[in-house]
Amino acid sequence: MISEIRNARALLRYVDREAAIWVIALIVLALGNPESDFHFTIFWPYYVWGIQSPGYGLGHSISYLFRGDVISSFETHILGIPAVAILIWRITTLQTKLFKLNRSKTSWQT
Repeated sequence: MISEIRNARALLRYVDREAAIWVIALIVLALGNPESDFHFTIFWPYYVWGIQSPGYGLGHSISYLFRGDVISSFETHILGIPAVAILIWRITTLQTKLFKLNRSKTSWQT
């Protein structure tokens, strides 16, 4: 049991927290149903005056994109495809930086 905890901690050294959050968010959007009518928002003017946020439909756009429906993704929100590209770039950058940092810390030990 204790060795399993040590192994998990050793693995967490190689996972950036922000990158993990972005990966989980993309997985949730990939598994979500873009056809649903459920819209979660923290944009308070929507609740007060019914004004939609600039990002309205972005999650649905990303869900359509993961299903391979590029046209519906583009029609739902024009920035869905660039958002996924930027998030993948960010995840890759964070993980690369962490990997290089961990590698430089342990390179003197070998």
